[in-house]
Amino acid sequence: MLIKTILANVKRAPRTPYLALARVRDLTSDSNIGYIGNISTGGFMLFANRILPYQSRHLLSIKLPHPTRGDITIKVGTRTVWQIKDMQKPKQQSTGLEILAIEPDDFLAFLQSAKAYGIAA
Repeated sequence: MLIKTILANVKRAPRTPYLALARVRDLTSDSNIGYIGNISTGGFMLFANRILPYQSRHLLSIKLPHPTRGDITIKVGTRTVWQIKDMQKPKQQSTGLEILAIEPDDFLAFLQSAKAYGIAA
């Protein structure tokens, strides 16, 4: 399968499984599209409730818990870099999103949340 070959050759940042519920909303369609499954410094894996086409760009808001500030919402520009249908949950896709744009304060909050609510590999 071509996508597996491509993914096998891509150097990826370490991923941290994310245990907290972080809902992801598409700001252009004003709809919930899923929640975060794991986080890296360059992006995150989304359990998506719809197909996000390969290489498509999205402006998203993510509501996530912060260890000292409570629930916060950050905005992030992303690009879909891969997607795999979940065979056990037919209406769900595991989707890799690369972060293209994020404010420095939002990025820091994103990483702080990952550190507080993630499991280090």
